[in-house]
Amino acid sequence: MLAIVFNSSFAQSTTDYDNVKLATAADCKAADPIALEASTYLLSMPFEKDNVVRLKSLAFIIQWMSATPDYHFTLDESVVKPLKSNDEYLGLYMAAMTKYSLENKESANDLNLVKVNAMTAVLNYCENEANNMKMTKPLKKLSEAKANGELEKSL
Repeated sequence: MLAIVFNSSFAQSTTDYDNVKLATAADCKAADPIALEASTYLLSMPFEKDNVVRLKSLAFIIQWMSATPDYHFTLDESVVKPLKSNDEYLGLYMAAMTKYSLENKESANDLNLVKVNAMTAVLNYCENEANNMKMTKPLKKLSEAKANGELEKSL
């Protein structure tokens, strides 16, 4: 019985993203919890390049970010450069922007605040070796700035 409980506790329950409508503002608003679920999943599970659930979660986040009229997201040079336009790092950043915005609706319109908090989440994720994401030199530099309380100045 212990094995059954152990296995079920690690079962992945995910939404069927293909059946979530994002055609209208109301659809997008109704999908906010699903976008939060997808972003939380991406930021809480170790990176696996070919993990289908991860890929579907990221694809949904990108679709939701593009469709929602309630939130605005930007990828400026200060973020793209240290992430080196790498899809895996950019995907984490988009998940982090989504998660921060949905969990902090009162400050979601402050694009700089979203950027700093999203980058902090990406750095925290990458700093954890169990997540299988290597720290690039630019990310290490940002991690040091974060540790010194200077991340916002570095972005």
